[in-house]
Amino acid sequence: MSGIGLVVALPHELPRGFVRGHDHHQRAASPPFPVYRCKTALGRLTAVQTGIGQRRAARGARWLAQRCSPCALVSFGFAGGLYPQLTRGTLVIATALVAGHSSTPLDKAHRHLIDQFQTAAEAEGLKVQQGPIVSTERIVADAASKAALWRQSGACAVDMETAGVVQVAREVGLPWGTLRAIVDCASDPLPAEYGAALRDDGRVAVGGLLRMLCRSPSLIGPLFTLAAGTTMARRHLSRVLTRWAANPTPQAPLV
Repeated sequence: MSGIGLVVALPHELPRGFVRGHDHHQRAASPPFPVYRCKTALGRLTAVQTGIGQRRAARGARWLAQRCSPCALVSFGFAGGLYPQLTRGTLVIATALVAGHSSTPLDKAHRHLIDQFQTAAEAEGLKVQQGPIVSTERIVADAASKAALWRQSGACAVDMETAGVVQVAREVGLPWGTLRAIVDCASDPLPAEYGAALRDDGRVAVGGLLRMLCRSPSLIGPLFTLAAGTTMARRHLSRVLTRWAANPTPQAPLV
């Protein structure tokens, strides 16, 4: 086994400057989703962009485990903040996956990966928070729902894919980690209309988004806020991934 398998949902979660600009970058055409490869100080880094949701993430993670023989699986990308003090762009390193109704860990992230992510984030001078993460089937859109999920789960952030990656990691006996960046804070509302404009493959239905904004111009302001958070989150993810891949912490092997 060698290298790391990276699972992302959205095209913009994969840092373009790192993956596409790397000398050894390749794109594979065989699987039903985009696959990117590059060589780093960590060994081979293979990233799959699966689209939204646990089922898609599990499919991508399983493909990585079967075809690439990674030594670890990483859930990577954006997240919504549940812990009220997390600001946009803050990096979240999951210590465990929890269920939406309980703070009892379903599974714990590998300590070595947690330490590597922490070291890389600190080296870049970025805000970082360690804590449990929860995955949901649907976008947690309003502040009240985020607050309720925080109280019930104790998670500091929410995404829609980590549970799928963890499921496969447990099935095949691989360590896992999660590195996410906050796009929307606990107090930020996400209008339900935005979810309708986002396709399952992670791409934006531009025509539908424009029609939505024409019908409801009041959504333009929140959209700009969301876009600003997305830009910051992607920039921070790119920086920490580049640092992590170039200068892995010299610690014990993952497996």
